[in-house]
Amino acid sequence: MRYLYLLLLCVVYGCGGQADYRSYSTPAPAQVKREMPEVVMQHAYYASNDSLHLLLKFEDVRQVLDILQAASSYEYAVRNGLSGRDAAVLQDSIDLPNRKITDIEGELHVQLSLPGNVVQEPNVLHLRVWQVLSGQERMGVEFKVPLSSGMMQKNYLLVKEGTAKPMLQDYITTSDRLLMRTYANTDSAIPVDRFELDFMPAAPPMSMKKPAVARTLAVAETDTLSASDTLSFEQEGLYLFNPGSALARGVVVLSGKYPLITRAEELVPPLIYLTTSEERDALFKAADPKAAVDEFWLEVGGNESRARELIRTYYKRVEMANKLFTAHKAGWATDRGMIYIIYGRPSSVSQIGPNITWIYRESDTSPYIKFVFTKKENNFTENYYELVRRREYEESWYSSVAKWRAGKTNL
Repeated sequence: MRYLYLLLLCVVYGCGGQADYRSYSTPAPAQVKREMPEVVMQHAYYASNDSLHLLLKFEDVRQVLDILQAASSYEYAVRNGLSGRDAAVLQDSIDLPNRKITDIEGELHVQLSLPGNVVQEPNVLHLRVWQVLSGQERMGVEFKVPLSSGMMQKNYLLVKEGTAKPMLQDYITTSDRLLMRTYANTDSAIPVDRFELDFMPAAPPMSMKKPAVARTLAVAETDTLSASDTLSFEQEGLYLFNPGSALARGVVVLSGKYPLITRAEELVPPLIYLTTSEERDALFKAADPKAAVDEFWLEVGGNESRARELIRTYYKRVEMANKLFTAHKAGWATDRGMIYIIYGRPSSVSQIGPNITWIYRESDTSPYIKFVFTKKENNFTENYYELVRRREYEESWYSSVAKWRAGKTNL
């Protein structure tokens, strides 16, 4: 039996990125095709002195450029809607300050304050970060943050112990510890509820089976976090801060080094999109799951070289899905995660109202296809979108899965 331990270690420890995903504009096509950056943003906020203070973090998840060095300026506007044509009630353009040695390589951190009177529905914060690519070529990356009057009631910030950096993403690990930094004159305390993680992975895009009726989750454990406390997460689960309030926020807590794949038992569940139920049963029951996964990819690839490329591609997409699409469950198990893993990065992304559209343009290996995701109300997250499923996706889906199973590496 041949094992791929070294190549799996390469995949496990070689991927990076962030947890948010936005569309961006690209410069005019060059004569030589090259990989374009994919800049994402995470943000946290707190209210103090009649202002909303936002902490923004930008990073290229494809690691094509170092945005800390490439970013030249950013501009923002508060508009009374999602469209760039909506009227602006506030706007400005700011040159980025000189870099400090305390900045993290590859990450751009920006702080922005808005007057409280503009932080209300239906206003939306529109941001554009400009970067210099090569020569004089520039790329503007756009982001949007809906504003609401309830945001002005949040007078605390959750930060990580040790670094004091704000918790920006929708996931942490059981080894993380959080502190609450308050910006009020009175002592603050917030309740924290823990729920079990028992959500199913996404169904295939052509599945027309009606989803189960939304169920009420039972609280498994309750705690309280105050400014003098440190909150540790000994158990995996879905944690909800400030439950029952307009400021409620959910965080998925998983063990290991999530969103990275670093343990053998983490390799099997994301294979649900490629395997039959019999194959999955065998993988889950295997005495050595890592060896079983190695054998699966060797059989698919036909040789170690091709298997290595398939593993690298597949699990890099799993990790990217975790970073970009984690909601009330792991990113790979969401609808967007499923499509991203099987089809890869979309050719273009657009958003109109609650709908996000992914388009995969026709190529030598795949026909044109479009997926629409609709934002769903969720008590735990603002990052959950469901795919509008259609029977017409069946041929494309099975064709794409078959290419994976045939060992195609140019997906």
